[in-house]
Amino acid sequence: MANKKKPELLAPAGGPLALRAAVENGADAVYLGGKLFGARAYAENFTKEEIVEALDYAHIRGVKVYVTVNTLVDNREFGELADYLFFLYEEGVDAILVQDLGVAKFVRRLLPDLPLHASTQMTVHNAAGVTFLEELGFKRVVLARETSFQDIKEIKHRTQLELEVFVHGALCFCYSGQCLFSSLVGGRSGNRGRCAQPCRLPYQLVDGKGRNLSAGCPGAHLLSPKDLMLIEELPLLIEAGISALKIEGRMKRPEYVATVVRIYREALDRAYEDPENYRVTDEELRELAQIFNRGFTTGYFFGNPGRDLIGYTRPNNRGLYLGRVLKVRQGRKVVFRPKLPLQSGDGIEFWTRGGDRKGFTVHAVSVQGGLQDAVEPGVEVEIVVPFEVQPDDRIFKTHDEELIQKARRSFSGPSRKKLPIVVKVSAIVGQPLKMEAWDFEGNHVEVRGELLGECALKHPLTPEVLRRQIERLGNTPFALRELEVDLDEKVIFPLSEINRVRRSLVTALEEARATRFKRCISKPREKEAAFWKKLREQARREGKDSPWPLLAVAVGDLESARAAIAGGAEILYFGGVSYTRKKAWDSDSLEEVVELCRSKGATAYLVLPRIWQERDRLFTEEVLKKASELEVDGVLVGDLGGLRLALDSGLEVVTDFSIPAFNDPAVSFLFEQGVARVTLSPELNREQLKNLSFRETGKLELLVHGVIPVMISEHCVLGAVIGENPCRKICEKLTAYLKDRKGYLFPLVFDQHCRMTIYNARELCLIEYFKEIVEGGYGALRLELRWHQPRQVEQITRVYRRALEAMGSGLWSQFMGEQLWTALSQVSPLGLTRGHYLRGVLGNDEGGEREEANG
Repeated sequence: MANKKKPELLAPAGGPLALRAAVENGADAVYLGGKLFGARAYAENFTKEEIVEALDYAHIRGVKVYVTVNTLVDNREFGELADYLFFLYEEGVDAILVQDLGVAKFVRRLLPDLPLHASTQMTVHNAAGVTFLEELGFKRVVLARETSFQDIKEIKHRTQLELEVFVHGALCFCYSGQCLFSSLVGGRSGNRGRCAQPCRLPYQLVDGKGRNLSAGCPGAHLLSPKDLMLIEELPLLIEAGISALKIEGRMKRPEYVATVVRIYREALDRAYEDPENYRVTDEELRELAQIFNRGFTTGYFFGNPGRDLIGYTRPNNRGLYLGRVLKVRQGRKVVFRPKLPLQSGDGIEFWTRGGDRKGFTVHAVSVQGGLQDAVEPGVEVEIVVPFEVQPDDRIFKTHDEELIQKARRSFSGPSRKKLPIVVKVSAIVGQPLKMEAWDFEGNHVEVRGELLGECALKHPLTPEVLRRQIERLGNTPFALRELEVDLDEKVIFPLSEINRVRRSLVTALEEARATRFKRCISKPREKEAAFWKKLREQARREGKDSPWPLLAVAVGDLESARAAIAGGAEILYFGGVSYTRKKAWDSDSLEEVVELCRSKGATAYLVLPRIWQERDRLFTEEVLKKASELEVDGVLVGDLGGLRLALDSGLEVVTDFSIPAFNDPAVSFLFEQGVARVTLSPELNREQLKNLSFRETGKLELLVHGVIPVMISEHCVLGAVIGENPCRKICEKLTAYLKDRKGYLFPLVFDQHCRMTIYNARELCLIEYFKEIVEGGYGALRLELRWHQPRQVEQITRVYRRALEAMGSGLWSQFMGEQLWTALSQVSPLGLTRGHYLRGVLGNDEGGEREEANG
């Protein structure tokens, strides 16, 4: 592809050995995390010393290193974050990946030349979102894994920014950055790097009467996606102009990294050189599956795959099918014919008819009564197993010892990553031996020996002898491409001196290649202090005297809008996408809501879709157009693309909690962009909220009640499990829930674009803490009631209106708060939770377990 640049192959490194595996097997770049601020807190990760070593190792070998700083950051953590960022900057990281808009602002102000990559945790899935970040100075965006190939091409057409796309590894069920499941259920937030992977747990799909709808499903893992594999689609990605192809796997072992990177390296090179004749070999596919797989899928690359996305039967490695048990002798001697090679050290697993999975390591294989270390496929073998199995049980090979050893050899021996160099040697009588080296990136070094050249009595130094000594670069990252020799006819140097100078030359070139990335920062503490001073000044300018909060209500249909206004709502969020089992929004219903708000003195805000792919762009633009035509008071936006379009429209903008505002710099950034009010992250606890400098500006909005979305997904569990194809809109006929192992019910809601939202199994309620919240200086208190029925909307709104009036008249008491909690618990069909208000989520420096937040 002469007119296309070959994409960068980007590999994961969960620890130092995995980094070496990635580099030695052909990665162009690696991404890794330190011990703090990375979205994979449970990976091995890197100490500061290991990061320095990793940077030197990779940079010497021409490989880039990107560091993940892609969690949400608490105000109190910014001092430690600053130290970490200064360290990364000075040591020469090639870029950092970020999720938090506050972190992005912090980096831009303090370290403006440090390249920023937008993590997939930023949920960028449309061209407007990419453009928004491009205008902020980002260098690259990692697109959401739900972005189809057609949308990827359209986004690329609309931007010059580098685009990065996942091509292999685990998939999240929910849009990354939008998942609160682990956070709200277990107190371990994916946005803080501590996802507990609730999507890998078993669930039942039940209807409103509790009847199991998933009994006919092949397994209970209804939210567990198969692994992504786009190796056959590499020519399409090259042609589309994608800048980087990303392999997921910072939680994976080094052997996995070595195997996957090696195969993708070779495949990418072939796809680039000859796309028309590009093929993936059976051996490559077998090795990719053998090293780890949950089953493979192309994900959303070619559109929504429906039930083919999910690996229902198990959430972890399933290996490769090896055969079935033919017979069992003497209790535990199992006879079968393997469909794959089998040897001592391989791991196999039996899938019993009872649903159990039992595995062990093969230590001996018997063929016709004789023991063998290895057997070929098709041979009848007998092995002894340490548990009971039955004839016809399936057998899977989950560990291939030969493949593992092959992977280990690739990164445990001498460096295989060789860079060509040119060496010039000057050997002159009476002068020290001089060597110079050039690489092909402009680096040049020169070293001299300690001994002077002497006249040889018998055997002077020859170019052939010099070449043999200079070519001895086996344990180095270099290979001799060209040798120039300036040699006196009779000069002689000891071979030991030649070797010593050669080693010095290699060391000097390594140092030159590593140190060229190092940076210096001038007066970092002064810059940091100036940043916070300016931010506090901004907060004072934005401030109001004793702000009193307005009561905001988000609703899902016209009847609920009427109910909210009747209950005393002062701000109404409505419209946007329509939900099944609720009357769809149309022009008449939108106009009625606006007129109703005007007649009652309430402000009306139209809601933009939280998720809208490029194919949905016209719909989003129509919502904005309608907002202008109706002359609403503003719009509520839930993604960066919608934010850019809304700001360009001139409408007043309120950001929803799906654009996380977790700290002062994030709030400051949004205000600088022109946002009128910012909804705070529901993952903040009361102490974190009190520490916000912008809290008393009257321009922050806090969620105080409602059912919080924990996931939003392109996958429809209802359609996939019940299996109606083509879709017959069964979501319009059934009320559906996910039921977990503890019996909690998580409501499922479907919108007009067939996206599914999973809501929390408990309803947030902060009425007990109403006094401190009202006195906290917030501009609005939100009731998130889009899921509720109109009668519930009015009842809940009236309770909070009554509470506000009691606060205003001085009649509020703690006893009243307890009474209202009881009243609200009778209205809520799910039961109430205080969410994260008291405890919050585990921080960047915390480990251990957290009891469930839904308690």
